[in-house]
Amino acid sequence: MQILTKDSSVTLYNTSFGEAYHSAKDGALQETLHKHILPALSLKMQEPILSVLDICFGLGFNTLCLVHTAHSLRFKGKIFIHSPELDSNLLPKLLKHPYPKELENELAILESLIIQHYYKEQDLEIVLYLGNAREILKNFLARDSKDTPYKIAQNLMHFNIIFQDAFSPTKNRDLWTYEYFKTLYAISAENTLITTYSHHSCMLYSAYLAGFYAFKLHQKYVRDSVIFTKTQKIPKLSLENISQITPINLAHKIKINPNLWGLYDD
Repeated sequence: MQILTKDSSVTLYNTSFGEAYHSAKDGALQETLHKHILPALSLKMQEPILSVLDICFGLGFNTLCLVHTAHSLRFKGKIFIHSPELDSNLLPKLLKHPYPKELENELAILESLIIQHYYKEQDLEIVLYLGNAREILKNFLARDSKDTPYKIAQNLMHFNIIFQDAFSPTKNRDLWTYEYFKTLYAISAENTLITTYSHHSCMLYSAYLAGFYAFKLHQKYVRDSVIFTKTQKIPKLSLENISQITPINLAHKIKINPNLWGLYDD
């Protein structure tokens, strides 16, 4: 089912998880840009390589918007994107999806990913993995895994950008647990930036126990979002739409709320 969102971009509703792929209140395109793409690029524009994990591919907004925005901002480095997707039946439907006009130049990339699960051009390489994201990430932990379908340099599995954009913790618990975040910690670079829309307290606790520090991005144009890093230093984001960045003090939350629990694998 198609859903027209606030910014006139269109998202879909997933009946299996009982959620839309994007926030109708924020707008599919605006949510993608302000909660994921712009914060990531604001911190990583000077990096020679963007090694990106997009959890999960869904309609492809994160991947396509990253490519579009990086090119628009004249990013000079290389971009490698890895993205798992559970629902193989979704992909053919995307060929007829009404994407925003801003992404028209990236639709050839989308078509290649749908048909071949792979796209490559100068300074850009994208792999789409079909299957359970947790199982796919286990293969990333094994650097010499024969299951990796393309010859992307194995050291790029230390991701410096992760879009944590799975369905919500209440609907898709497996991609928000302590064990899951421990895997993210293991496959991410020391300067990694994880972006997410979720403020779920138990999820934040799980990420904290796994070694991540959380910061709230107070947004002007969309609802507030969260980023994770491996250090307590407040990231410096130079973005007009972010009015403030505040650390989320999980240690204090745990102290004053003894009933706060993390999410764990069953």
